[in-house]
Amino acid sequence: MLCWIGTDESGKGDYFGGLVVAGVMVNEYIIPKLSELGVKDSKKISDTRIKSLSEAIQKLCPYSIVMIGPEKYNELYSKMHNLNYILAWGHARVIENMLEKVDCKLAIADKFGDRKYIERALMKKGKQIKLEQRPKAEDDPAVAAASILARAKFVEELEKLSAQIPNYTGQELPKGASAEVERVAKDLVDRYGDNILQKVAKLHFKTTMKVTQPFRVDTIQSQRQENYKVSLERLWAPWRTKYIYLSSKDRCIFCEAIAKKDAEAYVLSREAKAFVVMNIFPYNNGHLMIAPYRHVGVIGELTSEEVISMFKLVQESVRVLEFTMNPDGFNIGINVGTVAGAGVRDHIHIHVVPRWVGDTNFMPVISETKVICQSLKEGYKLLKEAFGKC
Repeated sequence: MLCWIGTDESGKGDYFGGLVVAGVMVNEYIIPKLSELGVKDSKKISDTRIKSLSEAIQKLCPYSIVMIGPEKYNELYSKMHNLNYILAWGHARVIENMLEKVDCKLAIADKFGDRKYIERALMKKGKQIKLEQRPKAEDDPAVAAASILARAKFVEELEKLSAQIPNYTGQELPKGASAEVERVAKDLVDRYGDNILQKVAKLHFKTTMKVTQPFRVDTIQSQRQENYKVSLERLWAPWRTKYIYLSSKDRCIFCEAIAKKDAEAYVLSREAKAFVVMNIFPYNNGHLMIAPYRHVGVIGELTSEEVISMFKLVQESVRVLEFTMNPDGFNIGINVGTVAGAGVRDHIHIHVVPRWVGDTNFMPVISETKVICQSLKEGYKLLKEAFGKC
């Protein structure tokens, strides 16, 4: 009998609580029964109805639920730096769990990113099945049933989490990421300090920065203007002295990188006519540069093949940075000539600089906010593994 597994998640858009991924197997016998129950996308069903539906589905279908609590979620995010990685890990674990119970050749999931995310996270059994990721996959009965199980578990765990907060009984943590969520988060921080958020919320949401900053943006801006009237503040970066001492008109960092081994020169990828290298004195974490192999400093002297090769690498660099570092945007550009800021004026190159909401100019510095930077070696390892896979 034809059967397949559907997977879906709940909680990724909710600040409070963790992330739940569920899987359900259906076949031609089960589908009519799910229809009789009224199974459909959980977003179209009230949370009060979700619980009873979830119980009925669990009696009817083979299933698996993976719960990632807030603390574990924050730990995973600190390592993976990307929600899609975590989702892929969760979906893959559910599929592997299901394959221990049933023999299916197909798994269907909602499309949240490149199919390769889940495929890379699957293990031996999971790699043997056909995986489909569909937009609006909740139209499939197996995925719809999984969405109900995931939502029911998320709501249940959020209620438990609310009850575990000392002296906060009766005030449930709200769902979503609304103004009410921000108000409750601020109240929790006022009562228990910043550390409470690690236990109950997803720290990478912008809400965290909003409720833990001592001043709002408008207050900070006016405070900065007042400071400038009194004195000029300086941001010391003594490690960049090496950059000054290394500067020389007789050397080209790109030509030197071409001749070195990839890891030694922080080269991430090589195309037919160009290559990608990390900037070892970056404006931001993940600052990459794309240059042709040929030592040429004028745009008009680039061949068509060099232009195509360079921009293919620009596209791949953006995909890799989105996949590994989840930036909010990018600065992509070419500085031509010393007056325009070109550090190496005779070897043309394209800068790709990831940007996040909250960073200032090219330096991720906010008033009285400490900058925590990733080491070059750690960044190189993360990015090198992703090139050629995105």
